[in-house]
Amino acid sequence: MPEAPNLALNKSAVSSTDEGVGFEAGKALDGNQITRWASREGNDPEWIYVDLGSVQQITGVKLRWEVAYAKRYKIEISTDSGSPEHWQEVYSTASGNGGLDEIPLAPQAARYVRMYGIERGTPYGYSLYEFEITGQ
Repeated sequence: MPEAPNLALNKSAVSSTDEGVGFEAGKALDGNQITRWASREGNDPEWIYVDLGSVQQITGVKLRWEVAYAKRYKIEISTDSGSPEHWQEVYSTASGNGGLDEIPLAPQAARYVRMYGIERGTPYGYSLYEFEITGQ
């Protein structure tokens, strides 16, 4: 079965903070497993969201964590237009352990998808090589 397309690839992203130049939110959506988004070190909460450009049917999220991962986080979606204000939680965990998180979701409409980091798994920040959204 072919892998579902990554709807987030090269889309625009917004983050709560960036660690610095070269760690901007868009680095988590560029399809490159070497570049990454990183939040400022030592802060909770932190978040990153992708704007899919229009409302899409999404079926899952993949988070490829760098060493700085989220222990507690949630995935939220929004169908707002413009700056998203109304978020709906579709997944949460309190036992994140880094590496690759593949989160299947029941198909649902979303324009914005957010990883909302509640508690860091390390003293650093949050850092994602890739933030992928699968869909139909």
